[in-house]
Amino acid sequence: MVSLARLRRPFTTVRGRSAVLSAAVVAVALIGGALILLGVFSRSLQTNLDQTLQLQARDRAQLIGSGTEPASLTTLLREESLVWIGSPDGVAVSVGTEIVPIDNPVPTNLNGVSTVSFVGEEQHDGEGEIEDFTMRIAAATTADGSLVVLVGAEQDELGAVLGRLTGLFQAAVPLVVLLVAALAWITTGRALRPVEAIRQQTAEITGSNLSGRVPVPEGRDEIHDLAVTMNQMLERVEAHELSLRQFTADASHELKSPLANLRALVDTADVSDSGWEALKPRLVDESERLRNLIDNLLFLASHSEAASNRKVGTVHLDDLLFDEAQIIAATKSISVNISEVGPAAVQGASSDLQRLVRNLADNATRHASSAVTLKAATKTSSVVLEVADDGPGIAEEDSEKVFERFTRLDEARARNDGGAGLGLAIVKQIVDDHNGTISIRQTPGGGATVAVEFPTTAS
Repeated sequence: MVSLARLRRPFTTVRGRSAVLSAAVVAVALIGGALILLGVFSRSLQTNLDQTLQLQARDRAQLIGSGTEPASLTTLLREESLVWIGSPDGVAVSVGTEIVPIDNPVPTNLNGVSTVSFVGEEQHDGEGEIEDFTMRIAAATTADGSLVVLVGAEQDELGAVLGRLTGLFQAAVPLVVLLVAALAWITTGRALRPVEAIRQQTAEITGSNLSGRVPVPEGRDEIHDLAVTMNQMLERVEAHELSLRQFTADASHELKSPLANLRALVDTADVSDSGWEALKPRLVDESERLRNLIDNLLFLASHSEAASNRKVGTVHLDDLLFDEAQIIAATKSISVNISEVGPAAVQGASSDLQRLVRNLADNATRHASSAVTLKAATKTSSVVLEVADDGPGIAEEDSEKVFERFTRLDEARARNDGGAGLGLAIVKQIVDDHNGTISIRQTPGGGATVAVEFPTTAS
């Protein structure tokens, strides 16, 4: 037995709803149009009949006035017609059939008679058949006095014509509605065929296989745009998934090094040994390296959520540079030039901008030979921050690559310096979050200069 849900299913689809809606709209339009047409046709028939009867009555009246015998003018046009000629007081002079008015004298109002009931000549059980006639009257003047000419036709004749037309509509409307529903079903099915192909292909795409793409139909319509958009989305998802895999692999690789060093140091450590004092700074350095790496990884992994929830306020970059200069002077054996640090305030997240300044300073001190220069200045509509070193510099072809995660131009040196290739990637992310720009250029005399520019309305 077929379930009710299964019977309903075709009508819950886009195809079924389109067919039903199209059929309903056409049905309402056809029924409304048929009613209007029947009304207009009925009025037109009535008007034509009235005009014809009025013309026939006037013609007979004119002929009577010119001397024609009334008896020769009562010939019926058809069985359903009526011609009555008589005096104004209701006395018949000549009639076309044996009919008499019902409980009412023959109307003689020349200003207009619409419908009058008469008893016809056919008898049923001794009673005449009552018929409604549409009548028109005309007056004739003779030598013997005035006569009244009535010409009429059965009202049922109009009903018969309208009935046949109504029957035609009753037969045609359902057929047209069914035809429209069938056409809507077929055309909608053809139009949605590419969507079904897209659905089937999408169902086959899994998290472990994101290389699949949905078919793109040839037509330049909405379904074509949908397929193109879905393929673009799949490309972004695949790229993100590949980036995530690469990030995970790189992070795992980077974590192995400090963990391995710590384990080796701990395995060889002996607190009772005289070498313990020399070993403790190395343990601290490796622990700090591991902490920084984990901190950076957590920042990159959660920067999107953190960026949406960060507190924005006025941040003085010059103060951050002065603080960082003191840290460098106290912990590094290089000189720090802060002579060109001027007032520089932006709207942004204080913790993020502090991390940006620290990462830039760490990157510069890691590669500097003897000096680091910090600069900050406010322009007309922006704030510019620069950190320069006198190290080996960065080749122009690598100026964009260094902002990618886990990028190290000098693998051995970076690993010895404790760098994981995340510092500048984090700086780039913070700059993007604050609608700024970042670039690297050669420092005059040697080295690299990282320049960051924020709009004064950065947030």
